[in-house]
Amino acid sequence: MAEPISAFAPKVQVSSNGLEATMTFKIPDGKNEVPKFTAAQLLGFLSNANISFGIDQDMLSRLADSPIYGRPIKVAEGTAQVQGTPGYFEYCFDTEFNRKPTIRPDGTADYMSIKTIETVQAGDVIAIYHPAVQGSRGMSVRGQILEPKPVRDLPPLIGRGFDRSADNLTYTAKIDGKIEVNQGKISVSPVHEINGDVGIETGNIKFNGDVIVHGGVHDGAIIDAAGNVVIDGLIEDCDIRAGKDLFLLSGVKGNEKTVISCNGSITAQFVEYAIISCAGNITADYFFKSRIKCDGKIELNGNNASIIGGYVSAVQGIEANDIGNSFGTITNVAVGVDVERLAEFDILAKKIEAIASNVQKIKKGIEDFDRLGEERGINVREDPRRMQLLRVRIRDEAVVQEETKKLAKMKEVIVAGKNATIKVYRRVYAGSNISIDDRHVAINDTHERVEISKTEEGVRLTKIVGEVQK
Repeated sequence: MAEPISAFAPKVQVSSNGLEATMTFKIPDGKNEVPKFTAAQLLGFLSNANISFGIDQDMLSRLADSPIYGRPIKVAEGTAQVQGTPGYFEYCFDTEFNRKPTIRPDGTADYMSIKTIETVQAGDVIAIYHPAVQGSRGMSVRGQILEPKPVRDLPPLIGRGFDRSADNLTYTAKIDGKIEVNQGKISVSPVHEINGDVGIETGNIKFNGDVIVHGGVHDGAIIDAAGNVVIDGLIEDCDIRAGKDLFLLSGVKGNEKTVISCNGSITAQFVEYAIISCAGNITADYFFKSRIKCDGKIELNGNNASIIGGYVSAVQGIEANDIGNSFGTITNVAVGVDVERLAEFDILAKKIEAIASNVQKIKKGIEDFDRLGEERGINVREDPRRMQLLRVRIRDEAVVQEETKKLAKMKEVIVAGKNATIKVYRRVYAGSNISIDDRHVAINDTHERVEISKTEEGVRLTKIVGEVQK
């Protein structure tokens, strides 16, 4: 008995995205005569599979005349939706900087490769907005509309120091200064730029922003900046105060007179004979006979990467190639939180507690005044004694608020110093004195490639295996 014609019907398949339909004819088995289907019948098979769009009528005619067996043949093709492009800003300035020196092939650190800030001039185009372009619909082979994902425009940039065109597409700098972008907010702020040395001829510099010096600093000059400070040349015999980060691209020859204070991080080619206090991290090539205090971490780079002489402390740890030298120069290095800092924390906490307690007493005194006034039916708000109590309360509450912020910052530093270590990738020499928290050890012999950490018994030196300096 001959098989029914439906048994030879081609298999119709639709791709997972609905954009392509194929037809596969069964390979003849040689036993039964294979019927030929007309183009109309093939179209009917597609209709039965709900395929109605993008049908290739020419292909159906060819398959009716000369069927192709055993492999899928595309017989319908849909139209893909075209995705739109969200609105975006094209920034006409660098938004990311290399704040660490590149290491040359010979192992030395190139500090002039550091880029710290980007500056613009008034009238410079700083950003161009490209509006969103909506996509277009598509159609599946089954006639289903394929919607593109909706795309949105971005709100105009906010910030300061720039103008926006009437069509909100072009942004230009309003002033000369430093430009930066953070979470879609652009800021152009004033920059004090000196195209030479700072010294007797320029006088001291005090500026509520960033300072860039394209020369050196000497002759006892003072630079006091609320923002970042960048100095291209050598600094000697001066006083530098940076409210944010400090970049000393040619190093420091302090002559035991240079004092540096930084509320951010410091990057310096080298430091000799200087006194430094830093709230962040310090990156440098080497320290020589300097007194350095750092609340973050110290990383020394390049071939030198050494600490020789002086006193160097870093709460969060130190990494260097060498500590001390073969001549036995006394070198004091400390990490973690020392006893003095812990005592300072306790003193501040007790001070806050005492002032806060006094504030509560003053509040009670004011309440007593008010209650007495109500009982006697008189207005005591202008009473000089009450007003004096109110002034003291306001003053002390402000002190408590400010000192509490300071205490929280101190606590952050103390917590960050937990488990701090010193990593020495070449040698720690005899003559070095090491402190970790309240533990101390004098190094009497040279040790190679060690990590120095704190234990219950004291200070331990552990061999570094396999690790290389960052």
